[in-house]
Amino acid sequence: MASLIQRAGAPGPADALLKPASSNGDEGRCEPAPAIRRATIADIPQVHALIALNAKTGAVLPRTLENLYTTVREFQVCVDADTVIGMCALHVSNSTLAEIRSLCVDDRYEGRGIGSALTQASINEARRLGLGTVFALTYRVKFFQRLGFTVVEKSTLPQKIWTDCVHCHKFPTCDETALILRLQETPDQEGAASPPLLRVLR
Repeated sequence: MASLIQRAGAPGPADALLKPASSNGDEGRCEPAPAIRRATIADIPQVHALIALNAKTGAVLPRTLENLYTTVREFQVCVDADTVIGMCALHVSNSTLAEIRSLCVDDRYEGRGIGSALTQASINEARRLGLGTVFALTYRVKFFQRLGFTVVEKSTLPQKIWTDCVHCHKFPTCDETALILRLQETPDQEGAASPPLLRVLR
């Protein structure tokens, strides 16, 4: 993960991984890499469109525009120039628990580590808020396991089951897997500020 995410403006060996853009033969000219930041109201129409596209395959649950506007503070987005190419939301369930949800990446940008970086940005936000655990309900079990999540029974997440799941069309026969990540800080993380902007390298 360290090779994909850098504190904004901080120099490091990962900067060398930036690739020059193929901009009509202008050698030596580099376009900015996709960047991860907190979502703004202006991002919501693109966020809605990308979620709707992924909801058709069942990868995520559909969200209305009204819902997205009221939950804009939950979202981290990845933008390439002015285009939203990915997003991830952190929904706080209670004083100790939050959910990683609505994780989507534009198919054209798959394989660049953007999904992992978006998830890590939401995990960083959970740490900043002082939460103890984050969880996800997903079909992408191995993806989350690579980020340190472990599989648990859905029954261990009663707040989620009874506040959100009862409104889902899959309830009570949901076939997604529940995973959790305990946010225990290591000594080198204690007191460290969560970066307000993350850079995803091409």
